[in-house]
Amino acid sequence: MTSNDKSDLTPAERAAFAALPTEREPSRVLEERTVHELRRRGLLSKAGRRSSWGRLPMLAAGLAAALALFVSGITVGQWLGSRAVADSMAAAQQENALELAAAVQRAGSAYVTTLTALAQLTDSSGNGALAQGREAALTALYAAARELVLLAPDDPVAIAIRDGLDRRWSAAATAGQADVRNVVWF
Repeated sequence: MTSNDKSDLTPAERAAFAALPTEREPSRVLEERTVHELRRRGLLSKAGRRSSWGRLPMLAAGLAAALALFVSGITVGQWLGSRAVADSMAAAQQENALELAAAVQRAGSAYVTTLTALAQLTDSSGNGALAQGREAALTALYAAARELVLLAPDDPVAIAIRDGLDRRWSAAATAGQADVRNVVWF
């Protein structure tokens, strides 16, 4: 008869089986023998020897790993952030360069249009307005040529315009008209 086959038992026997403990606490001697055998095989350390000094190398290694992970996270974050800033700055510079090129185009067109209108006028009033306009146009041209030489130092056209205007004003300075080039009326 097996323990699962309870059909042959009387009600009293069933009650006796139900009253039996399903688990039993091992004896103290069995526990000590098991612990002794596990220690002898090296599977269990002695309870008295375990101290916080035994865990110190693992604690130090864990702290070093955490610190390395933290520092590498900061470094990677800063690198990614600086790369994003550099990309946005390059895009902003590209946009600014396009805007500035368009502004130069508009200013150049306005300059040429104004010079065309100035060339069609005659100075009948005698107050020198036409000469003053011509002088202002030359001064603006000279300033633009100077800036263009700074922008493109090897451009022979910009250098020739700047040098030609330099010669004009040095000739004007020897004739006593040195202050004419510094006055621009707008």
